[in-house]
Amino acid sequence: MKNRFAVSKILPTLFAIFLSTSIASCSSSEKDEWQIGKDKNSNVIAKIVNYNKQKVLRIRGEGSMKNFASKEEVPWYKYSEEIEDVDISRGLRVIGENAFASLNIEYLVVPDSITLIKNNATNEGVDIYAFDDEIELNMGYEANLYLYDEEIPTSNDIYWQSDESSGDIFKNLSEVQTTYKKTWAYDEEDIPFKRDRIRTLFIGNSFTYRNGRVAYSSGVPGIYDKVTEDLGLFTETFSVTGPGWYLDGHANSNDTCGKQIDKLLNAIDDLDYVVLQEQSVNPFENYTRFLNGVKSLKQKIQSTQKHSKIYLYETWGSPYSANERSITVPAMEAKLKEAYIKAAKECDLNVSFIGSAFTYIYENYSNINLYDTDNRHQGYIGAYLSGCTHACNMLGVDVRETKFEGESKYSAPQLSEEVLEILRNTAYEITQNVSIDDLDDEGGEQEPNNSTTTPSQEDQTKILKIACWGRFMKQAKFNELVDDYKEYATANNISYDQVIGNYFTGPNTSDPYYYIADFSSKLVAEGNYDIVLPCATNFNTNQTNITAIDMFAINVYGQTGRQVGKFNNDDLTNSFMTYCATSRASSIFEKVD
Repeated sequence: MKNRFAVSKILPTLFAIFLSTSIASCSSSEKDEWQIGKDKNSNVIAKIVNYNKQKVLRIRGEGSMKNFASKEEVPWYKYSEEIEDVDISRGLRVIGENAFASLNIEYLVVPDSITLIKNNATNEGVDIYAFDDEIELNMGYEANLYLYDEEIPTSNDIYWQSDESSGDIFKNLSEVQTTYKKTWAYDEEDIPFKRDRIRTLFIGNSFTYRNGRVAYSSGVPGIYDKVTEDLGLFTETFSVTGPGWYLDGHANSNDTCGKQIDKLLNAIDDLDYVVLQEQSVNPFENYTRFLNGVKSLKQKIQSTQKHSKIYLYETWGSPYSANERSITVPAMEAKLKEAYIKAAKECDLNVSFIGSAFTYIYENYSNINLYDTDNRHQGYIGAYLSGCTHACNMLGVDVRETKFEGESKYSAPQLSEEVLEILRNTAYEITQNVSIDDLDDEGGEQEPNNSTTTPSQEDQTKILKIACWGRFMKQAKFNELVDDYKEYATANNISYDQVIGNYFTGPNTSDPYYYIADFSSKLVAEGNYDIVLPCATNFNTNQTNITAIDMFAINVYGQTGRQVGKFNNDDLTNSFMTYCATSRASSIFEKVD
């Protein structure tokens, strides 16, 4: 595809006059000129001219071209391998049989005076760029007809998010089962290019839909869509996302998001690209689960989308998650990159290296903050970088040329031209220089952990991570409990490197984690907790996608229905459960404060 910039405003007739005048001054010889009119009523001249160091076959005159018995019968046959373009002036009505069948051209622009193109006038697969849909194509095969239109068609983008969208991803099949009327236009250099509809589906979680200001359902897919349309493409973008979702959940037809994916995949069969984004640390902390999710989705997608390309969305290292694991942000991204490359090779898929773009900015531009306030999710700047990298990587557009900065309805912050230039250049350079061949098949960096338990057993013996649902416990009580456990561990010779306690506010209905479903969804998004307390009795696999190995009943403020949940079976986690049964722990649980 020729691409991809703002469409020229030159009218077809003015363009023809301009081109005719320009080519008239080009060099040619009389022996390269032929009368090819069908009869005495048709005055049609074909001529070879040299234009911009290229040989162009110029057709001028009025009426109909004659038919040629074969492609070898055309008078310009000896120049066939040299001719790079055909220029037809307004006035010609009929293009004869086999006229351009000997030429190796990608497209043929025909003026609005053309009413008929006859059998084998071009090779099969040549795109016909016309100004009028009344043209008759009697070419012996189904031709690729594109109609001139300066405007990018209106797309029906649909962004579905489990916790914000109501109902199904679409109400009527007509919303997605639309036939696209193919168009073409001129770019800024007056070169014709076709504008095919490009359909993309993003599947993921908050690392896909968040943009750092508000959890709008657009996020990265919306920025990707607007950047590509600004560059002259017709992109129609869908997304199915849920907070904290894993790919194996999306692959499950009984899952909330999985049902919507099935609905979309069964309604259409012309997705060009599908992007798969896994929970943030799962690829390197539970590679087996990640790989199984990728394989399941690949099978589901390819059962209905025969021609779509599937890309894995490599996410990034973040200060919050890297600090939890006592590693650097680049080291965390390296683990992710290795896992995504390995899965891509195993499943014969592609990768969009968003994480590599993040790492480049993180290491080279300390003044540019890609993250949201939690130092984990993408802020708007990170979402913009991600959208540009996807566009550059999948569609081959040069995002350095985009003028799109953001939309007010998404509360997009105003970015300086300097920052925008850095982000666009980074997206372009990463796409050019990072590939799945960066790690060889025999090693590279450390192999991803294939354990089904997360985090790894080595880490579990050193780090205890505890989540507290604030609806049934005040933060001061929780902090006291964590501090007391550390004293208990020291007194009982229990070795640990870190005890991390994360408190999720929830006493009031206005708090983000008042409801158990919100709290449990957040746990899934955060991942890797060893202990959660105090659980309600309805804290279960339907809400968390995690099965607790053990539960221990406790008494909090006189409520004996509360429980401590243990998710990992290792010495450090078991020691905390033992601690919860002691009188010293009970005195803290039951304390009224």
